[in-house]
Amino acid sequence: MKYQGLKINVLFPTLVGEAEFPDCEALNRDLAAYVRNQEQNGRNYSQLTSVNNGWQSSLNFLNSEFTAIKSLKHFINDQIEIFLKEWGKVSFSSSTPSAFQYNYISWAVILRQGGFQHEHIHTKTDLVGIYYVEVPTAPSTKTSGNLTLVDPRSGRVTSRSNWETAHYSISPKPGKFLLFPSFLPHRVNQVETAGERISINLDVTLRPYSSGNSDKI
Repeated sequence: MKYQGLKINVLFPTLVGEAEFPDCEALNRDLAAYVRNQEQNGRNYSQLTSVNNGWQSSLNFLNSEFTAIKSLKHFINDQIEIFLKEWGKVSFSSSTPSAFQYNYISWAVILRQGGFQHEHIHTKTDLVGIYYVEVPTAPSTKTSGNLTLVDPRSGRVTSRSNWETAHYSISPKPGKFLLFPSFLPHRVNQVETAGERISINLDVTLRPYSSGNSDKI
């Protein structure tokens, strides 16, 4: 008996985008100085935060004409558009729009030695982005300050095979940008050494594209 080849369907994909801003040393110095200035002058502070032993700005951090921020926003917009094209390619749903509009809110975070963020997801949004400005340079363990992503599938607890893993750990690096779905649980491991871990974060909201209304920021 002759069989047809097995067709493999990729359902419920969880994409994680990763990019690096080239030659970002000067950019990151300017961004780090801008973030610290915001904290030191008591501006842009958010009391609604999951940050432990650190500081978080309010949710309009990238709404600035500062040159370094304008450069970063241009880079971020390019990465979002690349991500959305790839997302459309792997989607199994016929209702997925062929093109998206997007906007985002943004905030800066400083974590110091002992700082961390508990596992969480982001609600009422579609994508989460993180750009790393600065990380501690002192020697530490491999997981210090890492972003840990957690398998989002609800049935994983009862059906997991011994060779599978429930977590994926990403080391922060200045100039690295990450983008992933908001439903993906994640946490920041404790920063174990002296120094500051500075990141710029965003929640990206999507909607189907209409030719008369482009809303990229």
